[in-house]
Amino acid sequence: MSLIHLTVMYGHLEGAGGDFARDPTGYLSIEAGIFRKHGLDVSWQHVQGTEERYRRLADGRAQISLLVGRASLPHFLTTKSTRIIGCAMNSCPYYLIGSPTLHSLADLKGKVIACREGPARNTPIAETFYARAQLRVGANLELRLPSGDQDAFNLLVDGKVQAALLPRPFGFIAEEKGFKRMNEWPEVVDDPLPITIETTVNLLAEREKDFSAFLTAHGEGIGYFKSHRSEAINVLTKQFGQSSSLAQKTFDDYIVCMDEKLKVDFKQFEKLLSQVAPEKTTDARQVASEWIAPGG
Repeated sequence: MSLIHLTVMYGHLEGAGGDFARDPTGYLSIEAGIFRKHGLDVSWQHVQGTEERYRRLADGRAQISLLVGRASLPHFLTTKSTRIIGCAMNSCPYYLIGSPTLHSLADLKGKVIACREGPARNTPIAETFYARAQLRVGANLELRLPSGDQDAFNLLVDGKVQAALLPRPFGFIAEEKGFKRMNEWPEVVDDPLPITIETTVNLLAEREKDFSAFLTAHGEGIGYFKSHRSEAINVLTKQFGQSSSLAQKTFDDYIVCMDEKLKVDFKQFEKLLSQVAPEKTTDARQVASEWIAPGG
């Protein structure tokens, strides 16, 4: 049987993330023969840089890009040239990571915390601190809003803040450096649609059936990755150079957020839209119908 070739691109979290891939599951799917079973010859390629990935989609060197929603949605709103055919992760709430001397939320009294401005928008951070620890943001707790997650991470490791709300991969790296997860903190801060499955309008028109086969296979592959812990951890350590402890955290607390159904959760889409284009929130259903391919 002749196989249909697809090139799928993914990125690494830059800076603190090192070789932390947003979606590492494809390598094990290839190894286990899952894509071949569905008639596909898939190349899972690391391509760093959002604009480079768009160039490769445009010139046909690749057909699918796995991209964080806060990058893929603004590109669509600007160009209207792309579509997402699914979503491998709708939600992965941030962790509150603190300095080693902190033992509870109450210990943050008089301290400074950081959180990227985007996910802090329309999120009850201040209300949660007051409800959980009677801390008032602006009175006995300072909240800084840097422009990026990397900036929040740097503020923490450089000792300029005592705690930071971080995406889980950055949190894992901080824990490896001796910082501690504050488990009292609930799941109220998020980065919606952290793994969108993106292609172009033209490619979708030309290869819709191929993409349908890919989605079926990729969903199966995510399920396989989640149910084969030792094989998955081996991919994380050998392919991405993660330490054993980091790979275990990745498997237990990050991979669990992946969703093999690969469908976009509309509530998470609305949260994303409110972060990247708040002026369009009243048109959320219209934007979704234009950006998300039928069945996605």
